Amino acid sequence: MKPDISYSKLKTFHCIVVENSFKRAAARLYVTEGAVSQQITDLEARLGKRLFERSNRKITLTQDGWNLFNLVAPVIEKFENIVDEFGQICGTLRGNIRIVSFEAMLVSVLPKFLIEFRKRYPECDIFLFSASGKDLESMVASGAVDFGVGPTDELPEQIVGQEIWRYKRYFIAPLGHPLAKKKHLTFKDIAQVPIVAPNRTSRSGQRFLKALERYNPNLKVTVEAGDWEVVMKYVEMGFGISVLPEIMIQPGVRKRFCFRDLNEVEAGSGVSRYGILLKKGKYISPAARELIKFLSPQFDFSAFNQGRLPASP
Repeated sequence: MKPDISYSKLKTFHCIVVENSFKRAAARLYVTEGAVSQQITDLEARLGKRLFERSNRKITLTQDGWNLFNLVAPVIEKFENIVDEFGQICGTLRGNIRIVSFEAMLVSVLPKFLIEFRKRYPECDIFLFSASGKDLESMVASGAVDFGVGPTDELPEQIVGQEIWRYKRYFIAPLGHPLAKKKHLTFKDIAQVPIVAPNRTSRSGQRFLKALERYNPNLKVTVEAGDWEVVMKYVEMGFGISVLPEIMIQPGVRKRFCFRDLNEVEAGSGVSRYGILLKKGKYISPAARELIKFLSPQFDFSAFNQGRLPASP
Protein backbone atom coordinates (compact mmCIF):
# COMPACT_ATOMS: atom_id res chain seq x y z
CA MET A 1 0.00 0.00 0.00
CA LYS A 2 1.35 3.41 -0.99
CA PRO A 3 1.95 5.83 1.93
CA ASP A 4 -0.55 8.69 2.10
CA ILE A 5 1.58 11.87 2.06
CA SER A 6 -0.13 15.23 2.22
CA TYR A 7 0.96 18.27 0.22
CA SER A 8 1.47 20.21 3.46
CA LYS A 9 4.19 17.80 4.62
CA LEU A 10 6.05 18.08 1.32
CA LYS A 11 5.69 21.86 1.39
CA THR A 12 7.09 21.95 4.93
CA PHE A 13 10.03 19.79 3.89
CA HIS A 14 10.71 22.02 0.86
CA CYS A 15 10.56 25.16 3.01
CA ILE A 16 13.05 23.77 5.53
CA VAL A 17 15.55 22.99 2.78
CA VAL A 18 15.18 26.42 1.14
CA GLU A 19 15.45 28.26 4.47
CA ASN A 20 18.10 25.84 5.82
CA SER A 21 16.36 26.10 9.19
CA PHE A 22 13.39 24.57 11.01
CA LYS A 23 12.87 27.86 12.85
CA ARG A 24 12.84 30.05 9.73
CA ALA A 25 10.60 27.54 7.94
CA ALA A 26 8.13 27.70 10.84
CA ALA A 27 8.09 31.51 10.66
CA ARG A 28 7.55 31.46 6.91
CA LEU A 29 4.71 28.93 7.22
CA TYR A 30 3.13 30.71 10.25
CA VAL A 31 3.27 27.61 12.44
CA THR A 32 5.28 26.60 15.49
CA GLU A 33 8.71 25.02 15.23
CA GLY A 34 7.31 21.97 17.00
CA ALA A 35 4.65 21.59 14.31
CA VAL A 36 7.32 21.71 11.60
CA SER A 37 9.41 19.09 13.40
CA GLN A 38 6.37 16.82 13.78
CA GLN A 39 5.57 17.14 10.07
CA ILE A 40 9.08 15.97 9.17
CA THR A 41 9.03 13.14 11.72
CA ASP A 42 5.76 11.92 10.20
CA LEU A 43 7.09 12.33 6.63
CA GLU A 44 10.22 10.33 7.43
CA ALA A 45 8.11 7.60 9.04
CA ARG A 46 5.80 7.36 6.02
CA LEU A 47 8.71 7.21 3.57
CA GLY A 48 10.82 4.96 5.75
CA LYS A 49 13.83 7.20 5.12
CA ARG A 50 15.81 9.68 7.18
CA LEU A 51 15.76 13.05 5.41
CA PHE A 52 17.88 15.22 7.73
CA GLU A 53 20.94 14.81 9.93
CA ARG A 54 20.66 17.07 12.97
CA SER A 55 23.69 18.09 15.07
CA ASN A 56 24.64 21.20 17.05
CA ARG A 57 21.52 23.00 15.82
CA LYS A 58 22.63 22.49 12.23
CA ILE A 59 20.66 20.48 9.72
CA THR A 60 22.09 18.60 6.76
CA LEU A 61 20.16 16.77 4.09
CA THR A 62 20.87 13.09 3.72
CA GLN A 63 21.21 11.65 0.22
CA ASP A 64 17.60 10.47 0.49
CA GLY A 65 16.68 14.02 1.50
CA TRP A 66 18.39 15.45 -1.58
CA ASN A 67 16.66 12.92 -3.79
CA LEU A 68 13.27 13.88 -2.38
CA PHE A 69 13.99 17.61 -2.64
CA ASN A 70 15.04 17.34 -6.29
CA LEU A 71 11.82 15.42 -6.97
CA VAL A 72 9.34 17.67 -5.18
CA ALA A 73 10.90 21.14 -5.57
CA PRO A 74 9.70 21.76 -9.17
CA VAL A 75 6.20 20.53 -8.25
CA ILE A 76 5.94 22.67 -5.09
CA GLU A 77 7.35 25.75 -6.81
CA LYS A 78 5.05 25.44 -9.83
CA PHE A 79 2.01 25.03 -7.57
CA GLU A 80 3.07 28.03 -5.46
CA ASN A 81 3.30 30.10 -8.66
CA ILE A 82 0.03 28.93 -10.19
CA VAL A 83 -1.53 32.41 -9.95
CA ASP A 84 1.44 33.92 -11.82
CA GLU A 85 1.30 31.15 -14.44
CA PHE A 86 -2.40 31.84 -14.96
CA GLY A 87 -1.73 35.60 -15.09
CA GLN A 88 0.81 35.12 -17.88
CA ILE A 89 -1.70 33.10 -19.88
CA CYS A 90 -4.17 35.97 -19.44
CA GLY A 91 -1.58 38.53 -20.55
CA THR A 92 -0.30 39.91 -17.22
CA LEU A 93 3.23 39.15 -16.06
CA ARG A 94 3.89 39.50 -12.34
CA GLY A 95 5.93 37.85 -9.61
CA ASN A 96 9.22 38.00 -7.75
CA ILE A 97 12.58 37.24 -9.38
CA ARG A 98 15.60 36.36 -7.25
CA ILE A 99 19.00 36.64 -8.94
CA VAL A 100 22.50 36.08 -7.59
CA SER A 101 25.59 37.48 -9.28
CA PHE A 102 28.97 38.95 -8.44
CA GLU A 103 29.44 42.63 -7.72
CA ALA A 104 31.00 43.72 -11.02
CA MET A 105 28.16 42.14 -13.02
CA LEU A 106 25.52 43.66 -10.72
CA VAL A 107 27.07 47.12 -11.03
CA SER A 108 28.40 47.25 -14.59
CA VAL A 109 26.35 44.96 -16.86
CA LEU A 110 22.93 44.03 -15.50
CA PRO A 111 21.54 47.51 -14.67
CA LYS A 112 20.74 48.47 -18.28
CA PHE A 113 18.83 45.20 -18.78
CA LEU A 114 16.96 45.41 -15.49
CA ILE A 115 15.90 49.03 -16.03
CA GLU A 116 14.34 48.16 -19.39
CA PHE A 117 12.75 44.99 -18.02
CA ARG A 118 11.08 46.90 -15.16
CA LYS A 119 9.74 49.48 -17.60
CA ARG A 120 8.16 46.71 -19.66
CA TYR A 121 6.97 44.62 -16.70
CA PRO A 122 6.31 46.98 -13.77
CA GLU A 123 4.45 44.33 -11.75
CA CYS A 124 7.56 42.16 -11.45
CA ASP A 125 9.80 42.68 -8.42
CA ILE A 126 13.51 41.90 -8.76
CA PHE A 127 15.67 40.93 -5.76
CA LEU A 128 19.44 40.90 -6.23
CA PHE A 129 22.01 39.00 -4.15
CA SER A 130 25.76 39.54 -4.31
CA ALA A 131 28.07 36.51 -4.08
CA SER A 132 31.05 35.08 -5.91
CA GLY A 133 32.82 31.80 -6.51
CA LYS A 134 31.42 28.77 -4.72
CA ASP A 135 28.95 30.91 -2.74
CA LEU A 136 27.29 32.00 -5.99
CA GLU A 137 27.12 28.40 -7.23
CA SER A 138 25.77 27.20 -3.87
CA MET A 139 22.87 29.66 -4.01
CA VAL A 140 21.98 28.44 -7.50
CA ALA A 141 22.37 24.75 -6.61
CA SER A 142 20.27 25.07 -3.44
CA GLY A 143 17.36 26.68 -5.31
CA ALA A 144 17.54 29.76 -3.08
CA VAL A 145 17.41 31.95 -6.21
CA ASP A 146 15.64 31.65 -9.56
CA PHE A 147 18.93 31.83 -11.44
CA GLY A 148 22.45 33.11 -11.26
CA VAL A 149 24.58 35.21 -13.58
CA GLY A 150 28.20 34.18 -13.41
CA PRO A 151 31.11 32.25 -14.98
CA THR A 152 29.92 29.41 -17.21
CA ASP A 153 33.17 27.40 -17.24
CA GLU A 154 33.70 24.24 -15.14
CA LEU A 155 30.29 24.21 -13.47
CA PRO A 156 29.25 21.62 -10.86
CA GLU A 157 27.18 18.66 -12.04
CA GLN A 158 23.89 20.06 -10.72
CA ILE A 159 24.19 23.41 -12.55
CA VAL A 160 23.87 24.15 -16.25
CA GLY A 161 25.00 27.39 -17.85
CA GLN A 162 24.58 29.24 -21.10
CA GLU A 163 27.13 31.83 -22.13
CA ILE A 164 25.98 35.36 -22.97
CA TRP A 165 29.06 37.56 -22.52
CA ARG A 166 32.79 37.23 -23.10
CA TYR A 167 35.35 39.58 -21.60
CA LYS A 168 39.12 39.75 -21.89
CA ARG A 169 41.34 39.18 -18.88
CA TYR A 170 44.32 41.39 -18.19
CA PHE A 171 47.59 41.21 -16.30
CA ILE A 172 47.75 44.33 -14.11
CA ALA A 173 50.72 45.86 -12.33
CA PRO A 174 51.46 49.12 -10.51
CA LEU A 175 52.58 51.98 -12.73
CA GLY A 176 56.30 51.62 -13.45
CA HIS A 177 56.50 47.92 -12.51
CA PRO A 178 59.45 46.16 -14.29
CA LEU A 179 57.22 43.49 -15.87
CA ALA A 180 54.86 46.07 -17.39
CA LYS A 181 57.27 46.88 -20.20
CA LYS A 182 58.82 43.44 -20.69
CA LYS A 183 58.60 42.67 -24.40
CA HIS A 184 57.74 38.97 -24.23
CA LEU A 185 55.95 38.55 -20.92
CA THR A 186 55.28 34.94 -19.77
CA PHE A 187 53.59 33.24 -16.84
CA LYS A 188 57.05 32.13 -15.75
CA ASP A 189 58.03 35.81 -15.44
CA ILE A 190 54.87 36.64 -13.47
CA ALA A 191 55.36 33.66 -11.14
CA GLN A 192 58.67 35.08 -9.85
CA VAL A 193 57.16 38.23 -8.31
CA PRO A 194 54.71 38.78 -5.40
CA ILE A 195 51.06 38.17 -6.27
CA VAL A 196 47.79 39.78 -5.19
CA ALA A 197 45.48 36.81 -5.74
CA PRO A 198 41.79 36.70 -6.56
CA ASN A 199 39.89 34.46 -4.16
CA ARG A 200 40.84 30.79 -4.65
CA THR A 201 37.16 29.80 -4.55
CA SER A 202 36.58 31.68 -7.81
CA ARG A 203 37.24 30.04 -11.18
CA SER A 204 39.43 32.94 -12.31
CA GLY A 205 41.45 32.79 -9.09
CA GLN A 206 41.99 29.05 -9.41
CA ARG A 207 43.07 29.26 -13.06
CA PHE A 208 45.47 32.13 -12.42
CA LEU A 209 47.18 30.54 -9.43
CA LYS A 210 47.45 27.09 -11.05
CA ALA A 211 49.04 28.66 -14.14
CA LEU A 212 51.64 30.38 -11.96
CA GLU A 213 52.31 27.44 -9.64
CA ARG A 214 53.36 25.36 -12.66
CA TYR A 215 56.42 27.61 -12.86
CA ASN A 216 56.92 28.38 -9.19
CA PRO A 217 55.52 25.95 -6.55
CA ASN A 218 56.66 28.42 -3.87
CA LEU A 219 54.62 31.27 -5.31
CA LYS A 220 54.53 34.28 -2.98
CA VAL A 221 50.93 35.43 -2.43
CA THR A 222 50.86 38.62 -0.36
CA VAL A 223 47.10 39.24 -0.43
CA GLU A 224 44.13 37.02 -1.30
CA ALA A 225 40.85 38.84 -1.83
CA GLY A 226 37.33 37.92 -2.92
CA ASP A 227 36.57 41.41 -4.17
CA TRP A 228 38.09 42.88 -7.34
CA GLU A 229 38.18 46.38 -5.82
CA VAL A 230 40.35 45.00 -3.02
CA VAL A 231 42.61 43.30 -5.57
CA MET A 232 43.05 46.59 -7.44
CA LYS A 233 43.70 48.56 -4.25
CA TYR A 234 46.56 46.31 -3.12
CA VAL A 235 48.11 46.09 -6.57
CA GLU A 236 48.08 49.89 -6.69
CA MET A 237 49.74 49.98 -3.24
CA GLY A 238 52.60 47.81 -4.51
CA PHE A 239 51.77 44.52 -2.75
CA GLY A 240 52.13 42.61 -6.02
CA ILE A 241 50.67 42.06 -9.47
CA SER A 242 47.39 40.33 -10.40
CA VAL A 243 44.77 39.71 -13.09
CA LEU A 244 41.60 41.68 -13.76
CA PRO A 245 38.56 40.89 -15.92
CA GLU A 246 37.65 43.49 -18.52
CA ILE A 247 34.26 43.93 -16.85
CA MET A 248 36.04 45.75 -13.98
CA ILE A 249 37.87 48.26 -16.17
CA GLN A 250 35.71 51.34 -15.78
CA PRO A 251 36.64 54.90 -16.82
CA GLY A 252 39.61 56.06 -14.77
CA VAL A 253 40.90 52.57 -13.91
CA ARG A 254 43.27 52.45 -16.90
CA LYS A 255 45.12 55.47 -15.56
CA ARG A 256 45.93 53.67 -12.32
CA PHE A 257 47.69 50.54 -13.66
CA CYS A 258 49.76 49.00 -16.38
CA PHE A 259 47.68 46.51 -18.41
CA ARG A 260 48.63 43.55 -20.62
CA ASP A 261 46.15 41.29 -22.41
CA LEU A 262 46.63 37.78 -20.94
CA ASN A 263 46.24 36.30 -24.43
CA GLU A 264 49.59 37.93 -25.20
CA VAL A 265 51.09 36.06 -22.25
CA GLU A 266 49.59 32.66 -23.03
CA ALA A 267 47.09 31.95 -25.81
CA GLY A 268 43.64 30.97 -24.56
CA SER A 269 44.17 32.27 -21.02
CA GLY A 270 42.71 35.70 -21.56
CA VAL A 271 38.93 35.16 -21.79
CA SER A 272 36.25 35.07 -19.11
CA ARG A 273 32.83 33.68 -20.05
CA TYR A 274 29.67 34.70 -18.20
CA GLY A 275 26.02 33.84 -18.58
CA ILE A 276 22.87 32.31 -17.09
CA LEU A 277 23.32 29.63 -14.40
CA LEU A 278 20.39 27.35 -13.54
CA LYS A 279 19.90 24.40 -11.25
CA LYS A 280 19.09 21.28 -13.24
CA GLY A 281 15.41 20.39 -13.06
CA LYS A 282 14.43 23.58 -11.24
CA TYR A 283 11.03 25.13 -11.90
CA ILE A 284 11.45 28.58 -13.44
CA SER A 285 8.63 31.05 -12.74
CA PRO A 286 6.98 33.00 -15.60
CA ALA A 287 8.67 36.25 -14.52
CA ALA A 288 12.10 34.60 -14.28
CA ARG A 289 11.62 32.90 -17.65
CA GLU A 290 10.79 36.23 -19.25
CA LEU A 291 13.82 37.95 -17.72
CA ILE A 292 16.10 35.14 -18.89
CA LYS A 293 14.72 35.56 -22.42
CA PHE A 294 15.23 39.31 -22.03
CA LEU A 295 18.91 38.72 -21.23
CA SER A 296 19.35 35.96 -23.82
CA PRO A 297 16.65 35.82 -26.54
CA GLN A 298 18.09 32.55 -27.88
CA PHE A 299 17.91 30.78 -24.51
CA ASP A 300 16.75 27.18 -25.09
CA PHE A 301 14.28 26.23 -22.35
CA SER A 302 13.52 22.89 -23.97
CA ALA A 303 17.20 21.96 -23.68
CA PHE A 304 17.26 23.14 -20.06
CA ASN A 305 14.20 21.02 -19.21
CA GLN A 306 16.15 18.02 -20.47
CA GLY A 307 18.98 18.84 -18.08
CA ARG A 308 21.33 20.31 -20.65
CA LEU A 309 22.08 23.55 -22.47
CA PRO A 310 23.99 24.14 -25.71
CA ALA A 311 27.75 24.43 -25.44
CA SER A 312 29.23 27.92 -25.52
CA PRO A 313 29.85 29.18 -29.06
